[in-house]
Amino acid sequence: MQELDFHEVADEFVNLANDLSDEWAPNFLSAAILYAAARYNAFHFMETNGDPDKEVAAVEYYTEQYRRMLKENLHELKHGIAHE
Repeated sequence: MQELDFHEVADEFVNLANDLSDEWAPNFLSAAILYAAARYNAFHFMETNGDPDKEVAAVEYYTEQYRRMLKENLHELKHGIAHE
């Protein structure tokens, strides 16, 4: 996966959220995006593995990835770093 492609796809979700912000409050959209990510990742886990013994590890993995990405984005916003 190319980093540029990754950011392009992520930007599509951000653009959709920005378009929806004319109709929905930011807090509502933020919660909906988190829920959608959780729902998609749960589906992906079940479709690609689904082993109940690995469910705890999957939750840890996804939450750690979110934590890392959130921190990275907060840092970038504070310092004016953009992906182009």
